[in-house]
Amino acid sequence: MEATSIGIIGGADGPTAIFTAGSLGQMTLSSILVLTAGALIMVGLVGLFFLWRRKK
Repeated sequence: MEATSIGIIGGADGPTAIFTAGSLGQMTLSSILVLTAGALIMVGLVGLFFLWRRKK
């Protein structure tokens, strides 16, 4: 059994830490990375939207 640990830190309004530890297959690992990247992109887009609204 292999133990894999992923740490991703980022976010618009403070650090967000996601840690996944355990026995992960390649498909599960890819899914987690895609979901995490999508979540970070959405946070960025929401932040840009609010900045854009503030300027009006």
